[in-house]
Amino acid sequence: MSAYEQLAKPAPDVGPAVADGARLHDDVVVEAAKPSEEAVVAPAKAVAPAMMGTAAMNKRDAQRQAGNGNAVMGVVQRDSLAAADLLKIGSDFQSKCCLIKGGPPKNFLRRGLPMLFDERDFISYGESLRFIVVQGPCCFVFTDEADAHPLYVINLEDYKAIVEDPKKPDKDSYTVSPRTRNNEARETLVTILLKDKKTRKQAYQFSFDTANDNTVAKRFLDVLNRNNKLKPLNCEEVIFPTTSKKVAK
Repeated sequence: MSAYEQLAKPAPDVGPAVADGARLHDDVVVEAAKPSEEAVVAPAKAVAPAMMGTAAMNKRDAQRQAGNGNAVMGVVQRDSLAAADLLKIGSDFQSKCCLIKGGPPKNFLRRGLPMLFDERDFISYGESLRFIVVQGPCCFVFTDEADAHPLYVINLEDYKAIVEDPKKPDKDSYTVSPRTRNNEARETLVTILLKDKKTRKQAYQFSFDTANDNTVAKRFLDVLNRNNKLKPLNCEEVIFPTTSKKVAK
């Protein structure tokens, strides 16, 4: 047997390929896009800080006038002075501010020759930034909103509030974040000074930044004026019924 006899047989003849014609279909109709109204995105409404409602404040004030201090502030006890807990109850006022205790130290030259040695003392806004919550006559001072306890509590009824004129600053106040051209406080800052009613000495300085809320300083002042018209109430008796360690004098 020769080697060629083992080869495969040649392929059979194949006719030309025939393709079926494409089936007829209905014409595709594309509808025009329907006009729609333009999307309008409304800006989010500004939300005021959580504060005690007017009705609740009036009820509390009435209780205070009747001499029922525990009913007024009974919810504020030594075991619930965290900033978050106070805010849950509701506040007359809450805000961040630059808060300074007392006035700048003065040596004998500044006291004896103020015309020659009375340069202003400066401090940056963030250097003494605090978070305050006001409930009735008590101003709770925190480092920030997450604090479990206040640094101290100010009995606001011991002091008289004065709005400082930035062009004629008080001799016992600090200039907060001064401007480079004239050493006046930053233009968005409003400062309220608390003077001791008995000694008239500088006790506290509150400087509020009004850049995002131009009513913040006025609201704080309104709360102070409102409390001054009510029957006096001692923070020590309300917050610390058995001790008065943290109430600032």
